[in-house]
Parts: sequence; structure tokens; C-alpha cells
Amino acid sequence: MSTRVPLNRLAFDLPLAERMVRAVRAAAFWAAIVLPIGYPFLLSAGLDGTNGLYFVGLLAANAVALAVGHDYDPGSSDAGGVTDRPDVTDRHGRTDPPASNARRGAGDARRRADDADA
Repeated sequence: MSTRVPLNRLAFDLPLAERMVRAVRAAAFWAAIVLPIGYPFLLSAGLDGTNGLYFVGLLAANAVALAVGHDYDPGSSDAGGVTDRPDVTDRHGRTDPPASNARRGAGDARRRADDADA
């Protein structure tokens, strides 16, 4: 029997992994912003021979950077730049949707009160 852990769930369980995921997403986010600067230069030089390969490589690098960095939020310092936290399952097997920290604390208090009533 194997126990599979999603990568984003692992990132929230291990602080080092969380920092690494944040750093990779941040680098990819900013690379996706900066890479298109090279398009006009390559297009003005023409797409024959090596410049065509450079253009295709730059286009592929930009696509990869967009895919990897799309979850990064530069304005979110409390969440570590990660916008989607995986669902959290409580001890009764219920799954909570992702929520802000303020709402999450209120939800925890409500669940404790519900558990005490049951």
C-alpha cells in the first residue's frame, strides 16, 4: 500500500519545502514577466537560422515560467506567496474548503462547539 501526498500538501507540512516551492514559484513568476522583453529583439533580427531557434526556445521558456509561476501572489506575504492551500481534513473526516486565516479560526471554534454538543 502506498501513501501518496500531493506536492502542495507536502509544501505546507515541511517548512523547507514550503520555502523552496515559494522561491521556485517567485522566480518563475518574475521570469514570465521579464522574458517577453527578448521577443522584439529576436523578431527585429529576423527568424531565420539560429534566431528562429532562440525565439522558439524563449517562447517555450516563457510558457514553462507561466505554468510554474501562476500560483504565486507577490502581494501575499502571510501565505508565503502561495494562493491555494490544500483542503484540510479534520479528525471526523470532514473537509474544509480553503479559507482565510481569520475565517479559519472562527470555523475551528464553531467545530469545537459542535463537537462538544454531540
